[in-house]
Amino acid sequence: MRLKEFLVEKLPEVDPELLPSRARIMGGVALIRLRPELDKLEEEIGRLLLEFYRVKAVYRIYGVTGIERRPMIKHLAGEGVKEIIHREYGCCFKLDLTRLMFCLGNSFERLRMAALTRDGEVVLDMFAGIGQFTIPIAVLSNPSKIYSIELNPEAYGYLLENIKLNGVEDKVQAILGDCVEIVPKKFRGIADRIIMGYFHGTMKALPAALSALKPIGGIIHFHELARRGSEERFVKHVIDEIESRGCLARLLNWRKVKSYSKTRNHIVIDLLVIRR
Repeated sequence: MRLKEFLVEKLPEVDPELLPSRARIMGGVALIRLRPELDKLEEEIGRLLLEFYRVKAVYRIYGVTGIERRPMIKHLAGEGVKEIIHREYGCCFKLDLTRLMFCLGNSFERLRMAALTRDGEVVLDMFAGIGQFTIPIAVLSNPSKIYSIELNPEAYGYLLENIKLNGVEDKVQAILGDCVEIVPKKFRGIADRIIMGYFHGTMKALPAALSALKPIGGIIHFHELARRGSEERFVKHVIDEIESRGCLARLLNWRKVKSYSKTRNHIVIDLLVIRR
């Protein structure tokens, strides 16, 4: 039986169109988004999800907030679980789900980054978080080095733990701080591949990323939100911005990672950038 069918059976007085069709399961915890019309039933729905999924806890997700993109989350049922270990593609990610964001909707993109990374590359992960991209690349690929920069001290602490948890200390160097300031000073001209996995400010970090590419150039994976239906226009804007800074940019690919809102999509742009 599917979740919606289960909930319709248990809550016959509720309009089926309002009921969720699935939850996200992470580290033995169910994460659910609910319509505002269901606010008064949220705890009952939480208990039903606990029964349906047989998980340790159920949390309601409202979204994220602030520059550090902290989750807005509420405990609905079960244990007060906070720290979890999520397993994906043979990688382990430890985090406090009430304090730090880990987007399950980016799962394929994490695997794709690992598949694209070539043997011996130097990779720069400019917005590393807890290691969402760093860890799969280190575990599933064979880079010579990954430099992973994170601004949030809490996320940085879990990044260090995840490096050890996955046994990739020899491949990854974690750095605490602002990549916009750190990269031009310490990582100029070293990277074959750069991951810019962030929203609301990726463009601001672009000059730093360009400074980090090797003299012959390299690959940049540029993440941002684009207005639905205007993605190609946004891609062109990013290319124009790179070329205005004296580089050549060739589009390799762009793809929708996931829907972000009613009007915007999360996209990633893969660019070959040649420094002149």
